[in-house]
Amino acid sequence: MEIARQIRERRGQLGFSQDDVAAAIYVSRQTISNWETGKTYPDVESLLRLSELFGTSVDELVKGDAAAMERTVADDTRKMTWLTWATCISIGLAVVFFVGLSAAWDEPSGRGNLTRGTIAGAAVFVPLYAVGMACALAIERIKRRHDLVTYSEIVAFSRGEALDEVRERGALARRHPVLGAALKIVAGIAAGAFIGVMLYRLL
Repeated sequence: MEIARQIRERRGQLGFSQDDVAAAIYVSRQTISNWETGKTYPDVESLLRLSELFGTSVDELVKGDAAAMERTVADDTRKMTWLTWATCISIGLAVVFFVGLSAAWDEPSGRGNLTRGTIAGAAVFVPLYAVGMACALAIERIKRRHDLVTYSEIVAFSRGEALDEVRERGALARRHPVLGAALKIVAGIAAGAFIGVMLYRLL
């Protein structure tokens, strides 16, 4: 893509490293790498900052890539919407089938205290839950492609808005990525424990 070549060449001409450019326009080095390899496109605000840094115009940077950038953002926004619905529906159905089968089919299975309904419910729960997790991972890949960390950034991206202003607010997940990841893990464990306790009480 033209924008990828333009960024690589102009950065090289000025003797800047990817870290130098990233620091100058307030994005991560990985974001610059993604732009230069054509994996993602800069948003409007980033394009303006790149043009100022490189001493050129936005038109010169993007040339024929504007339409392609719009298509990429629109396509990935649609994918994230469908994947989000698929994640919620899959996990919701997994819980409903597990609880429903366990409660409706209480015939002993001959395997400890497990009923046939519990075994059948688990057999349905596992693949549905796996589908939900696969969709969630696909969403994470799209977020990484566009350097999306916080919920505010995802909303701005889906609306086609500039991301830099959102990123500059210094959300916890971007300022402290390790702590942000740790909080996600703790929240996941807490949610899993809550579901487990509820299922145990229901059964």
